[in-house]
Amino acid sequence: MFALPTTLVAFDLETTGLSPANDEIIEIGAVKFCFQKVGGRMDIVFKGEYQSLVKPDRHIPEEASRVNHITDDMVENAPVAREVLPAFLRFCGQSSMLVAHNGHSFDAPFLKEACRKAGISAPRLPVLDSLKIARNIMRESGSFKLSDIAQRLAASGEIKLKLEHGDLHRALYDCQVLAQVMGRMILKAIPEKDLSLDRFLKAAEKLAPVVMLEG
Repeated sequence: MFALPTTLVAFDLETTGLSPANDEIIEIGAVKFCFQKVGGRMDIVFKGEYQSLVKPDRHIPEEASRVNHITDDMVENAPVAREVLPAFLRFCGQSSMLVAHNGHSFDAPFLKEACRKAGISAPRLPVLDSLKIARNIMRESGSFKLSDIAQRLAASGEIKLKLEHGDLHRALYDCQVLAQVMGRMILKAIPEKDLSLDRFLKAAEKLAPVVMLEG
């Protein structure tokens, strides 16, 4: 087995809206995982979870609450972004690769802008977009929504998480689903020899472009 396995962090943000410039993060969830031999075969190994609500500087619009089920009352006593973001980045670590569904268009820009507003330097970490990867390696699929991909993999016994529809769009649960979906896609598409830290990024770039979180 390789000495330095790649560590990935599946992360998800719930926000007050869709604009990184005008809206704010109200919840961060993350699941850290890697790949190790388990019972003689390579499998997903979970290393930790992170979750925090975030108190924004503005009212949470009703349309956002309908999607993520987070209200003003729920975040009233939550820490603010300048307190949550450093804790989240410490959880990620300096050598992890981040994963988010539609991450290049939504989560990475939101995270980078939130760090800028809070006066925090965003670390230089690769961000993989599981939506783009799924579109490239599961081309026969009719839908690339995370929940739909997860349902297909669960039906075939490839992921173990019991899917609870009512919990979708809360950050930590979405990350638990994403970690299993992304982990299974990677194990299908990337050879075992390329799962090590020194080879993984080049192998991942063959599946879909990788962007860097930095600033």
